[in-house]
Amino acid sequence: MALTAVLPVLLVSRLGRSLNFAAIGVGDSGRYHEFVFTSNLEILMQSVIPNPRLGLICAVAAQVLWGCFPIYVFALRAIAPFDFVAHRAVWSFLLLANLVLLSKWDPNLGLPKRQEIRSGLSSRRTIILYGVAAILIASNWVAFVWSVMNDHAIDASLGYYICPLIVVLLGVVFLKEKLSKLRWIAVAFATVGVVYTTFAEGTLLWVSMAIAGSFGFYGLIKKRAPLSALGGLTFETGVLFLPAVAYLIWRAGTSSIELEDYPIWVYLLIVGSGAATILPLAFYATAVKHLPLSTVGFLQYIGPTIQFFLGVFLFNESMDYVRLTGFVFVWIGVFIFVLPTRKST
Repeated sequence: MALTAVLPVLLVSRLGRSLNFAAIGVGDSGRYHEFVFTSNLEILMQSVIPNPRLGLICAVAAQVLWGCFPIYVFALRAIAPFDFVAHRAVWSFLLLANLVLLSKWDPNLGLPKRQEIRSGLSSRRTIILYGVAAILIASNWVAFVWSVMNDHAIDASLGYYICPLIVVLLGVVFLKEKLSKLRWIAVAFATVGVVYTTFAEGTLLWVSMAIAGSFGFYGLIKKRAPLSALGGLTFETGVLFLPAVAYLIWRAGTSSIELEDYPIWVYLLIVGSGAATILPLAFYATAVKHLPLSTVGFLQYIGPTIQFFLGVFLFNESMDYVRLTGFVFVWIGVFIFVLPTRKST
């Protein structure tokens, strides 16, 4: 029996617990100060009242997880890229479906609820909105996984450096968000770095633009999304579930790979791809509801910066003068952007 036909039979076990913690936050003025809040998973993952501090925590957490995700993908290079993407969709949906069932027994856990999903299904606008979001995130997965598995991780990193510029532009154009003069200077520095690196290196620009464009518009859709973070993700992966299962069944009938061809840790990583996918997406979906899209855009430089260091020190990729120069411009832009402004919101 082929590998791709066996794994979707399993179900991910139910989970969830309440969280109570104190944290250190960053105020809109740029100064660090303490704030304490009592929370459970619902407050952590769902947007109720705009909370910039919560948005900052979620945005940083999402970017750290995404920055480290190439290690996960690199470990599964023996799996075909499209197979891995299909498994991500299947296992993500199964995990979220279990969380929906779990919320029936304890509504206070803040997990996606049946009534929320039913409400979404009754709205044509919601179905279209999350259908588009599902297509965008699936496109992003395919481009990213293909690039990492085919020795183009630097192109993926470049794509995620371009992405915040697109997010900032979308925020200004579609959401009428305002940027200070200082932050426009930051955007200019980052743009110079990205454009210089792109043309000087002559990399596979289509991969970078596919990653940046798909995720930039995904962030815009999530900004307008009516459901909670996990409820929306349940909707999106539900849209992808049946096509992914159909693809895996087809692959099971055409692939020559047998079950015993892989060690057990490969199966564990494939099954775990659901959790590895959902957690950062949930953090990101929460962040875009609590922060201006322009702020979320520049925080997205955390992820590719981690990928940069992984490429240099873990994957032993070369770092020439041209590439380093482009990265320096981007880093200067990020530094300028995070400087405190006179006007706080």
